[in-house]
Amino acid sequence: MAEPIVPRSERADPAQTLVIEVPPEKPVRRRRRWMGWLIAGVIVVVLLLVAFFLGDALARQYATNLVREKIVSALQLDPQSEVDVNLGDGSILLQAATGSIDEISVHIPEFTLGDVVGEAEITATGVPIDTSKPLDTMGIEVTVNETNVKKLSGYLSGVDLTSIDLRDGLIRIGSSLDVFFASIPVAIDLSPSATEGGIAFEPVTVLLGDQELSVADLRAIPGISGIVGNLLGSQTVCVASYLPVGLTVDDVNIVGTDLIVSINGDGVVLDGPDLSARGTCPPS
Repeated sequence: MAEPIVPRSERADPAQTLVIEVPPEKPVRRRRRWMGWLIAGVIVVVLLLVAFFLGDALARQYATNLVREKIVSALQLDPQSEVDVNLGDGSILLQAATGSIDEISVHIPEFTLGDVVGEAEITATGVPIDTSKPLDTMGIEVTVNETNVKKLSGYLSGVDLTSIDLRDGLIRIGSSLDVFFASIPVAIDLSPSATEGGIAFEPVTVLLGDQELSVADLRAIPGISGIVGNLLGSQTVCVASYLPVGLTVDDVNIVGTDLIVSINGDGVVLDGPDLSARGTCPPS
């Protein structure tokens, strides 16, 4: 039987090779995997930051309370006294890691040193975390207004006073002298200064009526010292016994109508006799 006739175009060509096209394998996309790691990393960083700031806030609160306790104890304040502590804006944890707090400010609206009553501002720098080590600097500025200065009248002169005014960097006190059955108004300008244990008030000028004399000239007048001796003597108010032994009165000035008392405590040790022991007043 004859084979069927196949068209030439449909005959198999033994030289041809069957080629099957296979699509290339697509590379594994790693973008989504890296994106996941990135998001996870961001979340971890955020959690660490939140933990850091939360820890810093707790550390700041603890440090604030500790500083307040130290101030109340060292200055023997009433535990209920208003004491505002400011540790600055920097991170407490980062500062603590260096071993000290950069700067501490304390405001005490009502600060009493015996008969001296004023408003105190305390500034300390380089405050060590190890309280057995000395701090760098500490200063206390006590501002005594004119009303409270007038309460010190017993320390300003040896006679009864009729007036006390703060002006031109001096304290002017008024009184009167009885001379030959006559009463002569007298005013004395006092210059305040720091002295051992406290504050001294030294007379510098005297006004007898309308006449102004220096204290040196008045003392040189024969027989006058017996009359005005109590007016011309230097007076002192001691505050050392109300301060820790490591603190000393460094300077005293009149600014406007305020008496400014500057107290120095550079290099004091927080835990030690510098702040735990009281000073003493020199014998009168």
